[in-house]
Amino acid sequence: MYEIFIRKAQNSDFQDFYNLVYFASGNVLDSIFQGLTKDVLKALYKNEKNLYSFKHTIFIEVNGKIAGLLVGYDFRESKLESISTFFNIIHVTKGNRFAILKNLFKAYTKIGKALRDEYYISNVAIYPEFRGSGLGTKPMLHAEQTASKRNLKYLSLDVECKNETAVNLYKKLGYKITEKKTLNLGKVFHFYRMVKEIN
Repeated sequence: MYEIFIRKAQNSDFQDFYNLVYFASGNVLDSIFQGLTKDVLKALYKNEKNLYSFKHTIFIEVNGKIAGLLVGYDFRESKLESISTFFNIIHVTKGNRFAILKNLFKAYTKIGKALRDEYYISNVAIYPEFRGSGLGTKPMLHAEQTASKRNLKYLSLDVECKNETAVNLYKKLGYKITEKKTLNLGKVFHFYRMVKEIN
């Protein structure tokens, strides 16, 4: 029998945070941060005042082992912490700033935005050995409860169009595609913005 538990992330969970976020978004992150992805994610995760901090992360555990994560924040947090997120990235990337800033700006104009009354799901990932067991719905439902407690009206996310498994899961959970976006970072990525209205 499985014992499934959702818990808040701790500063010491960085390696699982990195593994899961990279597993889900490594190609996009590498295109933005050009070889500094792990350094950037580590700085962001360990610093509380940014959008990719451990305080915005939950882990799902199965029998005491981390199986997946969700990173999310609401529109108020996005407004307050976007600038500090940006400065954290600048601090870590030092000499490679221009190319990274250019790609970061491109990404920011296309993906990762929490609009008014939204809770934005930035990253969801489940380790491969736990896939297909229905675990992906659990952090999504937890995010919905969080949004509801905060009196928000919507959940939103961006997902790569080619990730049909995730797109189908989100549709099953009530998300609708509201926009298709193209992000050119030297390599071209296509995303759907998906939104769910909370009843």
